[in-house]
Amino acid sequence: MDKNEIVVQTLASIQSTAVKIAAMPAHARDEALDEAHHAYASAMHNIGQDNVAAGRWVETVMTAVRVLVMEIDRNGGPGQGA
Repeated sequence: MDKNEIVVQTLASIQSTAVKIAAMPAHARDEALDEAHHAYASAMHNIGQDNVAAGRWVETVMTAVRVLVMEIDRNGGPGQGA
């Protein structure tokens, strides 16, 4: 898989994860974010990337997920747009 494909898949994953979490009730979101964090970290582990760079990648992805969830909320929720 080339670098461009990895970027495209990562962005799609971030968007998909954020939309799913934004659709959840507020009380369920923290657990869902923790589960997403674990899933991304496990994926990195499964491909043999248990290093500082992998940890930073996971944190960057999770920051993007959180920001996108906030943007979805600000714009009225999934499917409602600005």
